[in-house]
Amino acid sequence: MILGVDEKNTYVLNLDKLDSELVKAKISQIKKVVGYDVKSTLKIFIELGADLPEVLHDVMTGAFLLNPLRRIQSLDELSSADLGYSGSSLDEIDDEGLIARAAEVTGAVRELYERQEKELSKLEKLNKVAQKIEWPLVSVLAKMEYIGIKLDKSHLERINDQIEDKVSDLEQEIYGYADAEVNIGSPQQLAEVLYVKLGLPTQGIKKGKTGYSTAASELAKLNGLHPIIDLISQWREVTKLKNTYVDTLPEMTDENSRVHTTYNLTVAQTGRLSSADPNLQNIPVRTELGREIRTAFVAGQGKKFVSADYSQQELRLAAYLSEDKELIDMFNRDVDVHVATASQIYSREPQDITKNMRRDAKVVNFGVMYGLGPHGLAQATGMTHEQAKHFIEKYFEVRPKLKEYIEKIREKAKRDGYIETLLGRRRPTPDVHSSNFMVREGAMRAAVNMPFQGSAADIMKLAMVKVAEKLERKDCDILLQIHDSLIVECSEDVAEDIAQIMKITMENVIKLPIKLTVDTTIGKNWGEL
Repeated sequence: MILGVDEKNTYVLNLDKLDSELVKAKISQIKKVVGYDVKSTLKIFIELGADLPEVLHDVMTGAFLLNPLRRIQSLDELSSADLGYSGSSLDEIDDEGLIARAAEVTGAVRELYERQEKELSKLEKLNKVAQKIEWPLVSVLAKMEYIGIKLDKSHLERINDQIEDKVSDLEQEIYGYADAEVNIGSPQQLAEVLYVKLGLPTQGIKKGKTGYSTAASELAKLNGLHPIIDLISQWREVTKLKNTYVDTLPEMTDENSRVHTTYNLTVAQTGRLSSADPNLQNIPVRTELGREIRTAFVAGQGKKFVSADYSQQELRLAAYLSEDKELIDMFNRDVDVHVATASQIYSREPQDITKNMRRDAKVVNFGVMYGLGPHGLAQATGMTHEQAKHFIEKYFEVRPKLKEYIEKIREKAKRDGYIETLLGRRRPTPDVHSSNFMVREGAMRAAVNMPFQGSAADIMKLAMVKVAEKLERKDCDILLQIHDSLIVECSEDVAEDIAQIMKITMENVIKLPIKLTVDTTIGKNWGEL
């Protein structure tokens, strides 16, 4: 459902319901739109071959932007909560009902629009996020979702045979240690094997009504104590990828063997885009199977993929936001910051830093932005709790500006009731005052993370808008946004030029005293990137 606006007229169109000829006649008159979930509607504009109108406002995204903690998102819910509307559903209206209730739908969308516009006008930075990032991005995402990405089904069929062999091998090994053909997917049966039959320690393991937990987070506490733990983790990873992607992706293609994910603007409270149906952001890149699945996504005949990936973006933003001049200088001189950090913590020359030392420093460099504590560091690195505690203390001695900045965030969350990103996106923080310790600490970790991850999300979205503008008249399309990277499909003969355009555009999308570095790669399939 949209509310279309030009200089003289207002149109309410439910493009899924109207006759195509009527749609074509009306659609040519729409130059600007205000609506609810406009992205879904714009894909129909594309299907009809119409020029996309300018998105003035989307009331679903606007409500989320003003308060990302709100759970209500349907047009009915927003109209009821914000306008006091009640009655039958506004979300689904049939052909006859559309005409009868056009004024009601128009009124609801327009009132929500005017209300949100008024609220945004009081928040200059947040309003700028809406005008410069959120609204322009709607059209970019609509095109990405409509185009989709090609899937090589035969490739998935081949690796499915390998996966089934792998699953069978893992199951036989697990059965051997369990001395029984246990149902590995049953928490109760698995708990019986681990904690009773094999006698693995239960100290520190969560216990529920049915017994001790076998969740991944709990089994991680048992790493190294018995070979069966690693085998169970592998079995879970392989079967999950098989069920989630290998078995289902071929069924999700269109007649051209293309997969169309949906990017959600109103799910991640940091402002990050999330992918669904299918979720293409969660295919692991560090596992062999994950890379094999990615290899099944291929560029078209005579085309290639170009990937442009922000390097260590959140850590760079942490250096800038905390005004850590030493860390800023390291990045600007292209120093390996993980080696440099390890060198400072261990008081060794950079050439004497081992791979394990660098890994530990890397875990902390990124982990502190997510509230990493001694327990988390110990689990990630194999340190003892005391070693991890000492390591973090030493880290903050080396990075006092970052520790100072994190304390400022915590204080602001408690004092002002919200945290904002570099560009002005806000996240309310009511739960930092909760009487429940776990709730309070979880809210504080989310508050600390917001300026880093949220700022990175805003910059990536802005980069998507700018890259789309640069590529508008070239033979290429943005297909995917995966965390800190963009993937474009283009003709082989222009791939190098497109890579350079993307790199320059993304690195200069915002001017900061710290370099934003973008790495580019070119390949025939996603696995090569």
